[in-house]
Formats: sequence, C-alpha cells, structure tokens
Amino acid sequence: MTRTFKAQALATMMGTTSDTIRRATDESEILVQRQETGPRTRVYTVENVYELAQWRARKKGEKRAKRPVVVTVYVPKGGVGKSTVSSNLASILPLMGLKTLVIDLDFQSNLTLSFGYDSELSREEAAEDAVPEERVVDYHFGCLFDRWPEKQPLSKVLKKPFGEYGPHLIPSDVSLDGLDTLMTFEALENRNSVSMFAKLIAEGRSGKNPDLDLSSYDVILFDAAPAKNRMTRSALLASDYVVAPISLEKFSTKAVSYLSSVLTELKEQSNRCPELIILGNFFDQNRTRVLNQLSMIRRTYNDAWLSAVIRRSEDFPKTLSSDAFELPLCLSKPSSAGADDLRKVAQELMTKMGVL
Repeated sequence: MTRTFKAQALATMMGTTSDTIRRATDESEILVQRQETGPRTRVYTVENVYELAQWRARKKGEKRAKRPVVVTVYVPKGGVGKSTVSSNLASILPLMGLKTLVIDLDFQSNLTLSFGYDSELSREEAAEDAVPEERVVDYHFGCLFDRWPEKQPLSKVLKKPFGEYGPHLIPSDVSLDGLDTLMTFEALENRNSVSMFAKLIAEGRSGKNPDLDLSSYDVILFDAAPAKNRMTRSALLASDYVVAPISLEKFSTKAVSYLSSVLTELKEQSNRCPELIILGNFFDQNRTRVLNQLSMIRRTYNDAWLSAVIRRSEDFPKTLSSDAFELPLCLSKPSSAGADDLRKVAQELMTKMGVL
C-alpha cells in the first residue's frame, strides 16, 4: 500500500503551515488525490511531497544552492547510526529545495536497503516472489568508471526511490568490492587511485559528458563503510566535508582520533582533505555518562562539533528492525522528536557548509 500524507505532515516536513501547503498545491497545479471516503481531504504521495517542495523552492527563487558541496558520512566504527543519518539527510535536503545525490559505498548496503532496494535480490527471484522489478539492484558506483568491465551511463545506475524530485541514489551490492580491487590495480600501475572519485565527480560536474552529468546536483553525499579502504580514502579526498556521527552513549575516542589521523595523512599526501564535522547521536541529557562524554569531545574537538544533536529515541530502532521496508524516519514519522532533530541537523549542516 502506498504511503500518503496530509497537509499538516507536509507542513512539518517543510517548516511551514498547513494553509501555506494548501495554497501552494492550488498554485502549483500538482495533481493530488483526495480521500475516497469521508471528508474530501487531499492526500499526498511521497512523490507529491517532493514535487511540491521543489516547486516552492523555485517559487521563492531558490533555484540553486549558493555553493554545491560533496560530503562523506564516515566514522571508523560501526553501530553509530551512520546509514540512518545518511538516508535521513538525503531525504530532508530535497525538502529544502536542494537536489541531492546519495552514493552507497558500503558493501553491506544498509543505505540501499533503507530506500527499499534489495541488493541480494536477483531478477529471477523478484519475478518468482512478485517483487517489483525496480527494487532489484543491477549496478553500483563502480559501474561509472572507464575501466569497469561493463561500464554504464549514470541513467542506468541511478535509482529514484521517491520520484524525480526526491533524493537520487546510487545503490550498492556485494560486487562493489570489485571497485576496491580495481583501485588496487590502478595503484600497482602507478596511477593515483585515491584521486579516482574526485576526477569522476569533477568530470560529472562539468556537464560535458552526457553519460555522467552531475551538474544539476547541489549536494553529493557518500555513505562510506566503517573500514579504511581505498574507496573510503578516495571519497574523503573528493569531499569538501566529512560528517562523523558518534554515539554519545558509547563514544570511542580511538575512532575519532583515528579519523583525525586519516585526514592528516590525506593532507600530507595530497595537500587536501575535507573539513571534519562531528555529529552527536543518541544524546540523553539525563545520563551523566553522556554529559561527560559531550564535555570531553567539546574540549578536544570544539571547532568540529555541531551544536545540533540527535536525541536518543525509540523511533530509530523500531524503524531499523522492521522486516518490511519503511520510509526514513523524517518521512515515516515527521512529527517525532527524532525527525525534528534530523531537520535541525540538516539545516545547521547546510548553513555551516555555505550551501544555504
């Protein structure tokens, strides 16, 4: 069953009022269905939500971001909510009028799964189980590179889980590790494999290659695996910022210290590295341990600390543990405390990065 929303939910997502949403719907002439029974209230599909958000941005003159950015979400430690943060940020930014591409670089494909695509599913299995064909993952980020055995145009690799105006996704599956192997061969042949992602994105942003046109995106977001492999290093080198979600319940000083050393190493080797932004997750102001961890982090990394944090919420584990596909929290429960925190994080991040 397709999930639908009422005007109040859209108002919460977009930080406005129900009346504004209704007026915008009338002015935009976007086709929105009404309830079949009871009051003839408008019910918006998720595609309607993003189309209306894009229309509002154009109406206000927000045609493009001030400065397009590339961001990697990465921390060398699992279980900190990295993919949850990535999927929600990627879903919130288009609601702010920013065209967003998110790239799954993790072989576990948690981000891909969070958008409803099954990286383990073959086309034959999908047909047998009556699963929609579009949920099958055929290609990944590696397929965009010249030396990939079956190189594909961006149009074949892209997934659009919520329509044209929502986040665009380059999914992942287990065969993505072939890209790391390809990068190893590049290094053995004395090519600078760590710069591969930066070169690809620069080419795509130029708009000169119709098979790899990234020129319309305001934000390109990498969701990197916790490991320090060649792909992660290449994503970091291609990025303007690295957002490191950390658990304030189980904060690891080693993980952040290690990430800092990786960035220093990149700077020394390539004379470039992304700016570090630390995002606090699982915040609970009633727990002494959490407050102590927060104080310690701010003493050491105050310049990198993002003041907006994500509070501990029961909504997150419920969303992640469900067997059935659910929308990211910012869409499935827009009025929840967790969704509110995520919107504040997205707003602060884009302001800090100079995008808004």
